[in-house]
Amino acid sequence: MKKSPQNPSYPWYQVERWDSLEQGDLLPNCPIVLPPPNLSEKLIGINEGDKLELPTLIQFADLIIMSQSCDLTQNKITQVLLCAHFSASSLGKGDRNSIRKEQRPALHMIEKCEIEGFEFERQIIDFRTIYTLPKDFVTAFANSLNQRIRLLPPYKEHLSQSFARYFMRVGLPRPLEEDKTESNQVQ
Repeated sequence: MKKSPQNPSYPWYQVERWDSLEQGDLLPNCPIVLPPPNLSEKLIGINEGDKLELPTLIQFADLIIMSQSCDLTQNKITQVLLCAHFSASSLGKGDRNSIRKEQRPALHMIEKCEIEGFEFERQIIDFRTIYTLPKDFVTAFANSLNQRIRLLPPYKEHLSQSFARYFMRVGLPRPLEEDKTESNQVQ
């Protein structure tokens, strides 16, 4: 009797202290500077070099690095692209299933982490909630965590591909009309 091949087991995460940043690094409770609600009023009509005093709003979010690892390690960027993520259990079962099946392009699911001391449930990465932060700040914040969770291959490449698919979508001005021929067979 022929044995069926087993699916290879690839771990989702690794926890270590890294000096460098990579795509897929998770940054829990990261501070973000938000613009004030009246930003447009303050910026319209302002000239380059003008001084502007604005109240600083700080928010904390669970983030994942989306910038490409090669750009980060080769110092090709000064700003890091990050997306917010949240617990999958905050959504209903139907929503979770459609995200898991990749039917919701703006959302991507990653597996739960069971590494002792770093446990979390499945997470939903929201490609509609994007932040950019200075690389120096992200590096300093990541290093302040001592150890951090890193999403491993092939899962980080899958995340990157999902992110690209979301942004490369093209909305047509009108959908293709339904085929009204009697036979739907391909000839």
